[in-house]
Amino acid sequence: MVPRESGQIARRLKRETAADIGLCSLPPIGEAPDSDDPFQSELNRRIKEYSAIVVAIAHEERCGYVPLHEALTEEVRASPGRAYTAFNFLPFYRDAFRVLVLRQRPDDVARVNGWLFHTDGVHLNSRAGLIVADRLQKFVQA
Repeated sequence: MVPRESGQIARRLKRETAADIGLCSLPPIGEAPDSDDPFQSELNRRIKEYSAIVVAIAHEERCGYVPLHEALTEEVRASPGRAYTAFNFLPFYRDAFRVLVLRQRPDDVARVNGWLFHTDGVHLNSRAGLIVADRLQKFVQA
């Protein structure tokens, strides 16, 4: 059971709108779900743990649930890639420069960086974005 305060946002949204509320699990960071790298392994553990909390809140608050973590992790497992081994601002600035100043497409930046589902290991590219859009569309149409 999750702490009561964990569902405050869902309760408020349900109270203040007539819209159907759907909670999404967290997308993976990095593309190595079974990595032995300590940093990637800890990221995987925490994202899985936090996504389980989202599932529990959705259940307890009777909200919809959009399984982004599960869908993206399944795709990453089918085509595993690089581990995200350290957080560093420099690559984010470099990639922002590539996109905003050099006008490179984010998917081209992803390829240069060696990512299949991310542009930089954290932010999703269009391949992952299509998976997210598909899951959200299924929720909206349900």
